[in-house]
Amino acid sequence: MPWKRKSNFSQRPNSAQAKKVARFNETFPLAELRRLEQAEREAAHRAAETPDQSQARRRRHAEYLASQRAAETPEQSQARRLQRAT
Repeated sequence: MPWKRKSNFSQRPNSAQAKKVARFNETFPLAELRRLEQAEREAAHRAAETPDQSQARRRRHAEYLASQRAAETPEQSQARRLQRAT
């Protein structure tokens, strides 16, 4: 009986880990540039949305925020309200 072939997943580069390391090693100006470029990409993506897609995105975000608020402790809730007030 032939040997079972092993996967080579461990040999493939983990792009998420590589990006994490790159972000950790980047300088502040490079981080700001990366954030600006990401914001521009997101704005372009939102501008190309149809009204239905935009409404669905807003609904998903509202559901996400509601689930986050439902899971927070009273102390976290109070801290969030205080932070929002300032």
